Amino acid sequence: MNPRSAEIDEDTIDIKEVFQTVFRFRYMIVFIVVLFGLGSSYYAYFKPDIYQASATVEVGLEQRAAGQDILAMATDPGSLDPATEMEIIQSRFLVEKALKSVDFSHRYYTTRRYKEIELYKDSPFEVGMLKGYGVSFDLTPIDEKSYRLAVDEAKDENGKIWSYDKVLPYANEIVTEHFHLNVIKTKKPQDAKYRFVILNPENLASMVKGGVSVEQLSRYSTILQISYADNVALRAQEFANALASAYIEQNIDKKTQEATRKLTFVDDQLKKITENLKGSAVKLEEFKISSNTVNLSSKAENIIRQMSENESKLAEITIEEEMLQTLYKQVQSGQNLESIVAVGSVGGQSLSSMIKELQDAILKKKALRQDYTEMYPEVRKLSDSIGQLKKVIISTIKNLRNSIKERKALFEKSIAEKQKELNQLPADERMYGQLQRKFVVNEKIYSYLLEKRSETAIIKASTVSNNRVLDSALLPVGPIKPKRQLIVLVGLILGLVLGIALAFLRAFLDDRIKEEEDVTKHTHVPILGNIPHIKESNEKVFVSSSPKSAIAESFRNLRTNLQFMAKGTQGHVIAVTSTVGGEGKTTVCINLGAIMSMSEKKTVILNLDMRKPTLHQRFGLTNEHGMSTLLAGRTKLSDAIQHTEYANLDVISSGPVPPNPSELIQSELMEKILEKLREVYDVVILDTPPVGLVTDARTLMHFADTSIYVVRAGYSKKVFLKNVEKISTFKDISGLGILLNDAKMHKNNYGYGYGYGYGYYEEDKK
Repeated sequence: MNPRSAEIDEDTIDIKEVFQTVFRFRYMIVFIVVLFGLGSSYYAYFKPDIYQASATVEVGLEQRAAGQDILAMATDPGSLDPATEMEIIQSRFLVEKALKSVDFSHRYYTTRRYKEIELYKDSPFEVGMLKGYGVSFDLTPIDEKSYRLAVDEAKDENGKIWSYDKVLPYANEIVTEHFHLNVIKTKKPQDAKYRFVILNPENLASMVKGGVSVEQLSRYSTILQISYADNVALRAQEFANALASAYIEQNIDKKTQEATRKLTFVDDQLKKITENLKGSAVKLEEFKISSNTVNLSSKAENIIRQMSENESKLAEITIEEEMLQTLYKQVQSGQNLESIVAVGSVGGQSLSSMIKELQDAILKKKALRQDYTEMYPEVRKLSDSIGQLKKVIISTIKNLRNSIKERKALFEKSIAEKQKELNQLPADERMYGQLQRKFVVNEKIYSYLLEKRSETAIIKASTVSNNRVLDSALLPVGPIKPKRQLIVLVGLILGLVLGIALAFLRAFLDDRIKEEEDVTKHTHVPILGNIPHIKESNEKVFVSSSPKSAIAESFRNLRTNLQFMAKGTQGHVIAVTSTVGGEGKTTVCINLGAIMSMSEKKTVILNLDMRKPTLHQRFGLTNEHGMSTLLAGRTKLSDAIQHTEYANLDVISSGPVPPNPSELIQSELMEKILEKLREVYDVVILDTPPVGLVTDARTLMHFADTSIYVVRAGYSKKVFLKNVEKISTFKDISGLGILLNDAKMHKNNYGYGYGYGYGYYEEDKK
């Protein structure tokens, strides 16, 4: 077959090759898997446990009580948005409120079973600190009264490194340049060494906030689950409950503040109307005394009654107008919007709902701004929403004020008409009627405000949250992470994947020939045989010392193949070459010659590797005469031939190293010598120089009937086979075949090893 007539497909995936690669690197893969398994186990063991405790709260809807008027709007939050409440729960100010009831700043540690654990509420000592926050202190108990306090290395505010190590008595205040603390022993220490860190309370909220999570249990549910994750189970439980309680308390505080603001407003109005009432009463009494006018006509009483009713109503809506004006200015200015009190029955639920929605948006933005900038998408969205709500509220207030003005005009008109009728009465009766009217109006307004103050005071005193805790957090029974079994499993899987990946990477980067299949994939030159791998041995002629071994059998197979190729050939000349030294070329020549001689074939081996001769050393022969002196004409052929201890096997050594081995090999005398040897010997084996290093082998292969190209598994590179392909195209070279040396044979094949070769340039160093 023409080697260039067929494409050798290297892109298809060979399942067999995949398994062979994995098997070949199995020890490396197992090592990596074990390494990753140990590493992941170490990581999983020392990674701190994280516990999560959860409390659930219900976000309620406070319904407007029947008969509630304008002053009750302040305490009507309308529909609560769970998303807003979730942001409030996670806000910094609420976390700081919850931190007041849980000790987060004091951290005490000890080491047990090579693992550091925190002693929350179980430390044998307590530390009070005024200075030195964030510094890690080592505490070693000495005896009942003293301990050693040490700081290995710390930095002060100026970046200067400092340390500390001193034996101190318990309950003794320690003041240094870098810290100020006091250690009090509360019980007998059980461990040899402790460590403590006192965190700065001002920075706790930011640290704790990261462990807080809030979620809505279902899309349309008003039940929220407040969770906190911590490496101490008890602290996780305590803080989750503290945060839930703080949320309920802040809702009560908010409603109490709203009621307080309403009371303040009512008290201000009462103060004014009280002065007016006192003044009108005094004037009425003085007029009675001075004029002796006590009784009014029925007409006058009717006029005064109607005017009093209208003036009372006018006074009420005037108060509402003042409230709306105050609300208008506050919304328009944008100051203290979260403390707005929406008073007045004007606008009903609509205005109250809009104000509540505005306050919710402001609170949510305030919570987000603690962690995000103004450019954060959610913050920008809230800013836009706040702006739109302010515009709508201002527009609504304007409409309400216009409506009030129309109502005021009607009352003022009615009062003016009655005033005309009153003016028709006698002067004393008219004056008495006016004074009595003012007194009655002030008295009604005063009674109205007293009633509202009483209602508001009752609301404030009986304020309860419209949210409630459904389930308090329980002590976690186990950590939520790390998932140690999962970590180890993932580590083993990663190790397996990485090990296999490295195996294939090594296989991809390893361009050496490993088995017969690698040869057949890269060349069409036939394989004459496989020489198996065996352990290193000082024995060189294996076919003689171990005639029943696998390696002897492989050389017999090679001999058979060569005999088929040499049918009818007198004096079969066999050239043995390789690409570089170390591929086992000379050893193949020796054992091939020995196996040929065992079959009664008179055999001679010519050492033509005159640059690095080793053949004579293998047989224990001299190298005084040989191919170099023979080709130079200084030695006769009969004198150059040396007999070995093996029957029918002779050797012509290389002779002294000549200055011009290539010229000697290419001389006409070389061909004549071979012709003479053909007449005397059945087999002539040429141990040629490596074809990849010098050109001598190319010339000798021209003289040969058969050329054996030796490649060594695990040593020869696949690119060497390109040289074989190239040689196969030379028309003057016939009978070219490949011999795979040092092959790893499978159990169903011959051979179990031949593991050494001879480096071309290394052999002369011996």
